[in-house]
Amino acid sequence: MTIPAEVAELVGSSGNNFHAKVARWFRDNGWHIVVSPYYMDQSQNKAREIDLIAERLWPVSDSFGRPAGDVAVRLFIECKFVPTYSAFWFTDKNEGAALDLVCSSDVFRRNNTYTAKHHYLAPNSKVAKLFATSGSKGQEVDPFYKALNQALNAMVSMRGQPISVPALLKRGRDPMATLEFPVVVCSSFDSIFAVDFYADTLPAKIERNFQLEVRYAYIDANDRRRDEYFLLDFVEFKQLGAFAEAVSTDAEAAAFFKSE
Repeated sequence: MTIPAEVAELVGSSGNNFHAKVARWFRDNGWHIVVSPYYMDQSQNKAREIDLIAERLWPVSDSFGRPAGDVAVRLFIECKFVPTYSAFWFTDKNEGAALDLVCSSDVFRRNNTYTAKHHYLAPNSKVAKLFATSGSKGQEVDPFYKALNQALNAMVSMRGQPISVPALLKRGRDPMATLEFPVVVCSSFDSIFAVDFYADTLPAKIERNFQLEVRYAYIDANDRRRDEYFLLDFVEFKQLGAFAEAVSTDAEAAAFFKSE
C-alpha cells in the first residue's frame, strides 16, 4: 500500500516518534512505563499530561541476605525532539540546597560516602540556570520551558502515589523507599550549547548529561503555596544508559541504607 505523502510527513515531523522511541528504550531496559498519563494541575485546576512515567524496583536484603523489600525509582519524563539551536547558561550548583534535596527523602544521610555518590551531588559542580531557543518568541513558548514545567508540574502533583510496577502489586506491599526524579530526555545535544553565566566566553558544545537548577513555586494538593528547590536532569537519548547507571547507583545506596 502506498502511504500518502501527507501521512509520511505527519509521522516524520511528529514528536510522537521520539516519544515512542524513549518509551521503548525504558521498556527494553527493564522499566515499567506509563505512557501519557494525565494529572490535575492544582494551581490552575486543569488536567495536564506528562509524556512518560518510568518505574523500576531495586531489591533490599536484610543483614542475613534475605529479601526484605524494595526501593522504587520513579521518573517523570518529558521527551523533547531538538530541531533548532539552544543555549544554556551555567553557573555553580548550590551544593547546600542540593544536599538538602537529596536528604529530604529521609533515606540518605549527611556526611556519608554513599550519599556523596548521589547523582545530584557527584558529577560536577555546574548547573544550567537559564536557556534560550532559536525561533521561540518568549519564555512561555520556549520548548525547554514547556518541558521543564511539564516535568516539575507532574512531579509535584503525582509524587507519593502508589508504585504501579506489576511485580510489586502482586506482592501486595509498598516499597521501603521511593526515589522520584524529573527528567527531560533530548533527541540530541548536537544543537545545544553551554554559556558561562559569569564569564564572557564563547559558547561551547554540550557533550554530557547535565542538570538545571530551579526554584519552583506552586500550589499543592492541600491548596498551600510552596516554593521548592529542584534539580532537573537533561539527558541525551544516546546517553540514557549512563543516566540509568547513575540512578541505579542512587537506588543501590538507598537499598543499603534501608537494609541496616
